[in-house]
Amino acid sequence: MTTPAGSAPPGATAGVEGALAALPESRRELARLLLAARSPVPGRPAPRSGAGPVPATALLTRLWHREHGTGRAPAQPGTGGAPGTGSHAVRLEGRLDHDRLRDALTGVLRRHEALRTRLAADGTAAPRLYVDEEPVLRLTRTDLSAYGEDARADRVRHELTESADAALDLGTGRTSRFRLLRLAPDEHVLVLASHLGVFDGWSSGVFLTGLAAGYRDGADSLPPPGLQFTDYADWQSRWLAGPEGTAELAARRAVFADAPPAPRAPGGFERGHLPVRLGRGPVDAGLALGAAEGATPFMTLLTALAVVLARREGRDEAVIGTPAAGRFSDRLEDAVGQFTTVVPIRIDLAGGAAFPELLHRTRAAVADALSHQRLPVDALFGPGTPPPYRVLFALHNYPAVPFGLPGIEVSQLPGPPARHLELYSPDPAATLACIGLTERDGRIGGTAEYNRRAAAPEDVRGLLTGIEAVLDRAVAEPAAPVRTRH
Repeated sequence: MTTPAGSAPPGATAGVEGALAALPESRRELARLLLAARSPVPGRPAPRSGAGPVPATALLTRLWHREHGTGRAPAQPGTGGAPGTGSHAVRLEGRLDHDRLRDALTGVLRRHEALRTRLAADGTAAPRLYVDEEPVLRLTRTDLSAYGEDARADRVRHELTESADAALDLGTGRTSRFRLLRLAPDEHVLVLASHLGVFDGWSSGVFLTGLAAGYRDGADSLPPPGLQFTDYADWQSRWLAGPEGTAELAARRAVFADAPPAPRAPGGFERGHLPVRLGRGPVDAGLALGAAEGATPFMTLLTALAVVLARREGRDEAVIGTPAAGRFSDRLEDAVGQFTTVVPIRIDLAGGAAFPELLHRTRAAVADALSHQRLPVDALFGPGTPPPYRVLFALHNYPAVPFGLPGIEVSQLPGPPARHLELYSPDPAATLACIGLTERDGRIGGTAEYNRRAAAPEDVRGLLTGIEAVLDRAVAEPAAPVRTRH
């Protein structure tokens, strides 16, 4: 019988646990930590050994310093909410059992350690994640049924905006808050707000799936996920410090060693939002051209955007950041947490190649970049050094979640636009825009979040019209060389 590399031989685990159990409780946790430090760090997260605090992720560490240090950015009402707060809402039509909903919400908080964590520095250089044993449900109920229809709609919009503007705190563990608005006996709105340091876009689907199961089958109907966010945080810290993480980090840094850091806007950072949409004609034809070359819609749009940016800067290449889910292990897919990482993609546009050739270069660059999702962007470029990209681009494809409650019709409510620039960029002042698109009913559109100190709305729109123009030319003359210098 062979033993996989890095794993303990049969019976060793039981022997170790027996030896640990024989130690005084005051020394037991220290012994676990020492054993974990001596064990080889796997290439993917695994359940951590023992309990107790774990080092914060690289992203959480940055957010902590921004919120509790000199770099904290104040909330800007009306421009996307408080730093660190993400909020969305659902309309519930039908006979709602308030007690079952409360118990289901508490059950989801109990299931996911990320929703019971708080950060503390404890005199160390980096903050650590602590998990509270029991969940604390922060749920307010407001009855709006006595208001007229117009006044009620205004109050709902006010509650949605207020939820996004209200700051949540990593230090106290107040990282989630819920509001239940009663519009009529059989009509409610549930508003969910979470700190983006512990809750990403994928987590919304995980949360709603657990909430539906808890409401339908009881709060304890779902077991804990295979891996918790704290398992991932513990693994990330040890892996980055280990030989494999150190080697991958050095190799990836070498790729961008000669790429100049993005210039910081003299005025710093002030957030703005702009709805955007791509035209159907040139984009549809361009995506068809990309598909014929084996490129996904994201790769095709990314190639066109790279051409636009290279022409603006007079260069033969472009570096663009794209948010990746970061759930590179299947066991992370049913966990709530902030796993998103920004992956910088460097695209070579030199030589006057035709657009189909550029698509093949982009395909290779995207595949290579996504293979490094384990590397947090904060570790890749380090504090005080702006990343080499000014524009972030995403074509969101989070899995659709059929959020169903028995006897209740559920629908999503539009809320304030999300605040992602400060989350995705280590230095928002060095970022021009974050363009987030989705494809619905054959149309591609979304929201561009931009730095008012670095760009005007027409500058951001120019990126989109530039994409359309590049695709239009590529379809009309697919063999024509694409020039980035004039």
